[in-house]
Amino acid sequence: MEREIQRFQDPQLEYRFFDYGLHRTPENMAGALQEVIEQVADEAYGTVVLGYGLCCNGLVGIHCRNQPLVIPRIHDCIALFLGSVTSYRYQTTEYPGTYYLTPGWIEKGETPISKFEAYTRSYDQQTAEWVLHEEMKHYHRIALIDTGAYHEWESYRRIARANAKLLGISYEELKGSSTFFKNLVKGPWGDPFLVLTQGESVDQGMFLDL
Repeated sequence: MEREIQRFQDPQLEYRFFDYGLHRTPENMAGALQEVIEQVADEAYGTVVLGYGLCCNGLVGIHCRNQPLVIPRIHDCIALFLGSVTSYRYQTTEYPGTYYLTPGWIEKGETPISKFEAYTRSYDQQTAEWVLHEEMKHYHRIALIDTGAYHEWESYRRIARANAKLLGISYEELKGSSTFFKNLVKGPWGDPFLVLTQGESVDQGMFLDL
């Protein structure tokens, strides 16, 4: 999300970015984020804003002692890239089994190709192909989301298409939006954001009716 968020750089804002791997280990997410929140709790910040959804309950229990805490009221951060909860609901309802990619995820995260390359270091090629396709068998489409933050689009398109070809599934490009990111950074923090008061902890129940 770095480039999407940094488009709205402001001298009054301070960003701290975390490794994408926290999404893969949600059981470690709360502790890692809470540690940083505690580090800034006594500094002169007006608000702490997190660019995470509930993320498999990875945010449950997080709180801020001295500042309000703002969180997008979403289950999955893909909604941020698509621009709204409505767009996310439409895509996940109409096109289940979609593996979403963004340029940032291609650069720093895992793709089916990178998974396959890792498997070939442990297995022969035939076995590596079988392991990958077993892991990805519930996916029927790769969708590359364009939020307008990247200009080197053709290179990301080429990589995304290659991933779809490897899996033998369809490929599509989705027009995303920077609106959700802009509101996350600058407000207003009405719906679909949660604004927790000082000391109030994130609870799973805050996301149940999504």
